[in-house]
Amino acid sequence: MRSLFVLCIALAAVLVLAACGPGAGSAPTQPAAPKPVEVQVTMTEFKIEPSMTSFQVGVPYRFVVTNKGTVAHDFSITPPAMQHGGMAMSSDDMHKAALAVIDAANMPPGATKTVDVTFNKPVAAGEFELACHTPGHYEAGMQVPITVTQ
Repeated sequence: MRSLFVLCIALAAVLVLAACGPGAGSAPTQPAAPKPVEVQVTMTEFKIEPSMTSFQVGVPYRFVVTNKGTVAHDFSITPPAMQHGGMAMSSDDMHKAALAVIDAANMPPGATKTVDVTFNKPVAAGEFELACHTPGHYEAGMQVPITVTQ
């Protein structure tokens, strides 16, 4: 009888320890989201200098944009400036077509801002670019083509 009692106590202890072990009563953990790849972008008059121009679908990127110029700039990832009925698109229309935008009001000289982007489809050279659409800046050369691959 005593051995049956000891066996019951031992079995109860094993069950209690198993119930309190790792993962007991908790939901499965989700894998951590991948850390974004930082892309440094420097803007001056009238130039955009990114640390990279080739990207991959599904990879998160954090664009760290610094205005080292003497005037405000905007930053966008957009299709190249297009002509509509013989007229160029306005900067507002370009921003509506953009994958990401930092407005010129938020990019005075010396400012650094970030924007996160994950591309969801391939982009051939010439389909999208990093650009500044502050009046006159794009025309002065503030655009850089990018590519996105699978």
